Amino acid sequence: MERPDPERPASSETDALVNRIVADELETLRQAFGDGAEFAVAGADTGRDRERVLHRLECSVLEPHLDRHSRWDDRHRARLGGDPGYRLPLPLLLTRESAQHLDGVRSCKVCWPNVHGTDPRPLRQLQAKGLKPHHVGHMLSAEDGSSLGTIIRSALQTEPTFDGRPRDEVEVVTSSRTLYYTPTEPVYIWDLPTDDVAIERKIRLFQLLGSGLSQVN
Repeated sequence: MERPDPERPASSETDALVNRIVADELETLRQAFGDGAEFAVAGADTGRDRERVLHRLECSVLEPHLDRHSRWDDRHRARLGGDPGYRLPLPLLLTRESAQHLDGVRSCKVCWPNVHGTDPRPLRQLQAKGLKPHHVGHMLSAEDGSSLGTIIRSALQTEPTFDGRPRDEVEVVTSSRTLYYTPTEPVYIWDLPTDDVAIERKIRLFQLLGSGLSQVN
């Protein structure tokens, strides 16, 4: 998500209008971000709860909504050409306190806003043999959501049993313990971005809406 240039070359009156609209949209977003916003509500306010979703600002699902130039694709530009008052829904950026008083929105299952501290964790179930290198850095969990530590590595291995017959098992090493599962045994991970991914997204967020990277801590 690169910082858009509101002064993009305009080849038509519609392009010029889009540039002005995007500049205004970004100014609105930057002001809210500067006021301490950590969350955003995206989606059209149609009165139907399922269409308005609360996200963390660094959520991958929200990211395209913040890239305002890309939102104004050819279809929307064509509509704007016939109706200069037409606008696309702009995410509403909120502080944690404001988000805690929201009604009529659902929480994103990808970024787990958890503004009240009581939302169920977004657990994903898979078989132990399905753990792959891209799961490293994610939190391993018990079925009730309690943490078993951050996954450091996992490996399918064959161990002999007391009668000499080979037995496959999956060894999972986390930041707090080592666990062993049968290959088809269910395991649970918190399906959230790793810390490295979250930091990378936050840096892009400051590049788009912030005044400098010195605020990323």
